[in-house]
Amino acid sequence: MQTAQTYQQRIDGFRRLLDATEGRLKRLGLVRLLCFLAIAFFGYQYFSTAFAIVWLLAMGGMVAGFVASLVQYQRAKDKQALYRALLSLNEKEWKLATGKGADFEDGEDFIDDQHDFSGDLDVFGPSSLYQHINRTGTLTGRSRLAAWLKAPLQSDAAIREMQGAVRELSQRIEFRQNFAAHAQLANETAHDMHEIRLWKSAPMEFLHKKGLLIAAYVMPALVLAGIVYYAVTGVFVWMMLMLFVNWGILLLNVKKVNGQHVLLSNKEKVLGKFAVLLRMIGAEDWKGVPWLEARKRTAAEADRSLHALARVSNLLDQRMNLLVGIVLNSLMLYDIHCIFKLERWKEKHRGDMDEWLEAIALMETANSLSTFAFNHPEYIYPEVGGGMSGTGGRRIGHPLIPESECVKNDWKIDAQEQCHIITGSNMSGKSTFLRSVGVNWLLAMTGAPVCAEQFRCHPVRIMTSMRIKDSIARHTSYFQAELQRLQRIIEVLKGGEEVFIILDEILKGTNSEDKLTGSRELVKHFLQYGCAGMIATHDLELGALEAECPGRVRNYCFESSLENGALHFDYTMRAGIARNKNATFLMRQMGII
Repeated sequence: MQTAQTYQQRIDGFRRLLDATEGRLKRLGLVRLLCFLAIAFFGYQYFSTAFAIVWLLAMGGMVAGFVASLVQYQRAKDKQALYRALLSLNEKEWKLATGKGADFEDGEDFIDDQHDFSGDLDVFGPSSLYQHINRTGTLTGRSRLAAWLKAPLQSDAAIREMQGAVRELSQRIEFRQNFAAHAQLANETAHDMHEIRLWKSAPMEFLHKKGLLIAAYVMPALVLAGIVYYAVTGVFVWMMLMLFVNWGILLLNVKKVNGQHVLLSNKEKVLGKFAVLLRMIGAEDWKGVPWLEARKRTAAEADRSLHALARVSNLLDQRMNLLVGIVLNSLMLYDIHCIFKLERWKEKHRGDMDEWLEAIALMETANSLSTFAFNHPEYIYPEVGGGMSGTGGRRIGHPLIPESECVKNDWKIDAQEQCHIITGSNMSGKSTFLRSVGVNWLLAMTGAPVCAEQFRCHPVRIMTSMRIKDSIARHTSYFQAELQRLQRIIEVLKGGEEVFIILDEILKGTNSEDKLTGSRELVKHFLQYGCAGMIATHDLELGALEAECPGRVRNYCFESSLENGALHFDYTMRAGIARNKNATFLMRQMGII
């Protein structure tokens, strides 16, 4: 409960900060009102006292005070938004830490029944691994985290490097939560990055037009000269002629300007937040943590460049203002200057932008894994490396089962073992244990800690067949869908990849005798390849393979017992073949038979 206490303390702290900020906003609002009233009063005095300079100076002072209070008010509003985001984040963390459920985004749109393992291991969807881990705020970040879980690291060195980053970040709760809150406040929409990338990849339309660039500087000077000439002589023809030339230039280019503006309009906030996130990465001291140092190098100078793009995007948005759109465009070709600024930025930085955004997404992924590590201080970082032999650990549990309810088991692949056959009665814990091993192995390959007292593994491809679904749309029966999944596993094995296979009650769609024969042949076929696996089954006869394939197949079981007329499960795995059956007893207890 220590993590819950930490989150409760932060909740209390952010509530106090919000109260103080709201009080400051009220005071600044009052200051602005007083400044406005004073401006009106001093203005009245200025005009009613034959333009006495003292009143003009006083009015200027109040205008400066009004602007200063407006700036402070906006800063206070930004702090208020940040504190609210941090308060919401900690309230969600507290709810999760106290076992009241997860309110984080669950990644349901990433569910893929055809994926190697994500559907069977509850990686996405309600109450999923993704929902417990995810602390991303940007769309790019959430997609990167999903991809990280679907295709985890396949290198010992990369896993160890990521473990170092997760360890370091897990100790920096202020950085982690501020980073997550700012990412959330970006309020990125599905169209934002798509439109920015369209603009970034579009060809240059203005930058190499030297004549237009010269006109952008010469014409404003000529307009100014025409205005001066009109002021001196009263002749306005030259001024009007220069304005007509400016309007002609704008009309000739308005379609292309509008095309770029459509793609970059209202992008100032999201670009500005991305810049803040990069600045946060670059400002931290990550010495001794190579993975984080690499992100810092990417972020160096990137925040200033993105801030520059955000400012130009905002300047371009101002063309919709009547004053800017008509007056400044007429006088100084405002649109043309903005477009040249944009294309100069694009020429210099468009090759870097994807790398900057990837750095943010990767940091969000590490941030999520680090929060998971912080929330589970009892978890351990697994050893990675070596071969399949020796893989396993002590007291392995399922990370999505509350600690108070989680029964943990020891498990290990010894010597030349390739297949563990796990028998047991209904509801005895076979499937949960298979998922415990699979989820922890997956977590280990992402660089996260695992739910175990000790765990060792090495990077392999995980493939499962546990929750097979038929498909009317694909004209696929349940049995055919299962065969297709098994066929896919064999194809991968034939390709030479090392695979860890998890199967739960295979060949359920056929009769008992055919199922047993097919299961025996399938296990023997697996033994020809570089793989290891776990198979949960009710077919106790399948346990005979241990004697037929000594040293390569091993039996384990989960048992149930009848105590005082009630069925009892201890969810503890033992060596050997299960002896007890409970289906008939359960049906009688429920009044089915």
